[in-house]
Amino acid sequence: MDRATPSPDARVEAEAGPRPVVAIFNSTDDVIEVLRVALEGSGFGVVSAKLSEIQSGIMDLVAFVREHRPAAIVYDIPRPYEANWNFLRLMRETDSLSQLGWVVTTIDKGALQAAVGPAPVVEILLGTPRPVDDVVAAVRQALSGDGHPHESE
Repeated sequence: MDRATPSPDARVEAEAGPRPVVAIFNSTDDVIEVLRVALEGSGFGVVSAKLSEIQSGIMDLVAFVREHRPAAIVYDIPRPYEANWNFLRLMRETDSLSQLGWVVTTIDKGALQAAVGPAPVVEILLGTPRPVDDVVAAVRQALSGDGHPHESE
């Protein structure tokens, strides 16, 4: 293909406008992959990072956000819930992250809420399709709404 001729994908993107980018921050590769497939299939661009790399500082979160410019973040809260919830709260107060749409996920909503109180989260249980659809719906809501974590029931 001639370098001056855009690829078919580039032409479609130019006609439809750029796809919103969603960042997935999770500790499990399988979950990242399942969410990536679902979000890309729903028309989103996807970037991802492991929570351990964010929390340990191995990955420069500010540089990651600056480079990829996500419109929303799908952020998983693993155990220990209280410590990870506090880390999320600090992240959301960061200037570069405060205006983004947020979808918070966990594998045990009841345990998370017992640790931190009522919290708007989407519970993800791998092997069941509804939670993945709930995450996609929550991302759409976050992008059209107030940027706060959303619960999908």
